[in-house]
Amino acid sequence: MAPFTTWTAVAAPLDIAKIDTGVILPGRFLRIRRRPGVVDYSKIFLHDLRFAPNGKPFSDFVLNHADYQGAGILVTGTDFGCGSSREGAAYAVMDYGVRALVGPSFGDVFVGNCLQNGIVPAMLPLPVVQDIWRQLHAQPGAQMTVDLLRQVVIAPDGHDHAFDIDPTRKARLMAGLDDVGVTLEHLTEIKAFEQCYQARMPWLAHKIMEE
Repeated sequence: MAPFTTWTAVAAPLDIAKIDTGVILPGRFLRIRRRPGVVDYSKIFLHDLRFAPNGKPFSDFVLNHADYQGAGILVTGTDFGCGSSREGAAYAVMDYGVRALVGPSFGDVFVGNCLQNGIVPAMLPLPVVQDIWRQLHAQPGAQMTVDLLRQVVIAPDGHDHAFDIDPTRKARLMAGLDDVGVTLEHLTEIKAFEQCYQARMPWLAHKIMEE
């Protein structure tokens, strides 16, 4: 995944509480095979909030406003990403172009899926989030910054707001490492272990190859 250090982008105020993963990525779309660079989830991200059954965009939904097109940061309501554990919800966020979420709380499993896919979920106190919503509604198209190194969200008014993140997760995000990437850092040791293991028990290695 791409390393995350500092991310500056148009921010959209998504001030709706308890948007669950079934809303982020409706279940009927899970049959779509995601192939990055070929087929992604950008068009089905928050599909039923963005589009009517006839496919026409809802004019009053924030992400359909011209000023918020291409938003790379969402300032969300309470418990964004609650509900099921589907990792596709994090894929949909990423495919839409969002690398950072700012909100008062997030679903626990969803947080893990976001961190695994290079998305930073920054939790701030609800009054701070509400003030940021106010700023974004007053200045449509305003940009914000999420600075992972300093662990601060820089609001449109320039004020810094600190957030917490697990040190290990932070280091992985900054290095662009998911679980597979962390494992591959030890590839030399893994190969050495396998060679030693096969040398000590060649009969076992032969049996495995036969199966």
